[in-house]
Amino acid sequence: MSKDQPVKGFSPQISRRQFLHSSALGLVSLALPKHLVSAHSPAAGEFSSGALLGRVIWPDYDLHEEADAGSPVVNTLEKDSLWKITGAVVGANEESPNRIWYELNGRGYAHSRRIQPVKRQFNDPALVIPKDGCLGEVTVPYVDAYNSMETGRSIIYRFYYAATFWILKRVTDSEGAAWYQLLDDRNYAVFYIPAYFMRLVPASELAPISPDISPEDKRLLVDLASQTVTAYEGEKAVFMSRISSGVRLREGGFATPKGYYRLTRKRPCRHMANPANAYGSGFDLPGVPWVSYFTSDGVAFHGAYWHNDFGVPHSHGCINMTPQAAKWIYRWTTPSVPPEFYYYAEKNGTRVIVQ
Repeated sequence: MSKDQPVKGFSPQISRRQFLHSSALGLVSLALPKHLVSAHSPAAGEFSSGALLGRVIWPDYDLHEEADAGSPVVNTLEKDSLWKITGAVVGANEESPNRIWYELNGRGYAHSRRIQPVKRQFNDPALVIPKDGCLGEVTVPYVDAYNSMETGRSIIYRFYYAATFWILKRVTDSEGAAWYQLLDDRNYAVFYIPAYFMRLVPASELAPISPDISPEDKRLLVDLASQTVTAYEGEKAVFMSRISSGVRLREGGFATPKGYYRLTRKRPCRHMANPANAYGSGFDLPGVPWVSYFTSDGVAFHGAYWHNDFGVPHSHGCINMTPQAAKWIYRWTTPSVPPEFYYYAEKNGTRVIVQ
């Protein structure tokens, strides 16, 4: 397909019989599944649906007595364990580009770099998915994804909070529970997750920001030294966010390229993967949210759920941002993507300056 042609989603549909059967089921239990709760994290019942939680991103992560890496370690946190964020403080190390520490459940402090802020929101499964599919967002700390709906199905990935996917259709299993079939847009296979772990992103959240401003009056300035991106309308700065740019580990590494560019392609979700090579480790990241490309070889602004260390270079060349900040960039810049498209391309989008 041409890179300059927009692409709509796929179009499997549920039958009227499935629709009526599924709508009569009601909600699946809203209790957090036991496998989401570590033996070292608070019980699921301690979390209200609106509580701000911290998901531990790294295995064996230290919880300190104070917001200081030199203070005593009071606990070691398991990967994917959940803790209530009861406070946030600025650490004393003025040389650190990320000084934010989280107080977790009132028990101690963990540096924010390996703690993903998350919430736990369950959703009524949609009764009908549009013909060409639609965008969905994971709204729980994590959910396991399966390769099929058949007996003996296996878990193939774990999807994390704020990851986005293109929903192909709603299906029901042998027990009548509602699931979503999701597009694996890298391998053109499918994933399956329980529907109540994902919300459909409404068109209002995909509408352009500041559409009355001339596209030529908009520009993005990426400052690699300060690890920030600033959005300008004319000479007025209207948005600023910390970023994580590429890491130059050695000659030929992953530094974000400096220069003058235009946004040309966008995807609201993308399965990104790259094998390890001589310059660094590989990665396999399904559901990368809010991707806005500005080079022909795939360098882009996008959300990151696998770290929370913005202000420090981390990426393989792209501009990592919080999912919320990446979504703002996605909506504010051109080309503007219609809600029914999971891939869209136009020439001469918003100007990007990387310096």
